[in-house]
Amino acid sequence: MKRKQPIKIDDLVNEIELHIDDSFTFINTKTGEVITLMREEIGAAEDEKPIEKFPEWQRENIEKAISIIEDEDGVYVDFTLRNNFNEYEIMEDFIVSLNNQNVREKLYEAIQGRGAFRRFKDKIIEFGVDKQWYKYKENKTKELVIEWCKEHNIEFQD
Repeated sequence: MKRKQPIKIDDLVNEIELHIDDSFTFINTKTGEVITLMREEIGAAEDEKPIEKFPEWQRENIEKAISIIEDEDGVYVDFTLRNNFNEYEIMEDFIVSLNNQNVREKLYEAIQGRGAFRRFKDKIIEFGVDKQWYKYKENKTKELVIEWCKEHNIEFQD
């Protein structure tokens, strides 16, 4: 099957950033569409419940879920990278990349134990490296997405 439309890398990066619990992401390799479905919508499609029993706003996603479940041509690909995305590891890599030893030490202390993400975000603002962090995280996420696309023979555009 020929893949017709490349996937936009930013769409997949945004999907990772959103990280909604109980949601699943699929890529339509013909159209390039990134589809996010909730567990309830997939369950409705699997159980073959009448679509009329669901609110109007949810019906389109249930129809997409049915298409994905019934897909025999390999049009849809399960985007599983989000499950392997580890923001904590990216935070550690970012800290190591910083030149200022004092800032590295304080940020490393901040990410220990419960509340690590909140403390980290407070400290990057305090030390004025928040913009640097968000750019670093975006670049690392893009790298992961591009690598995943290559491994799965998914055409993409930046």
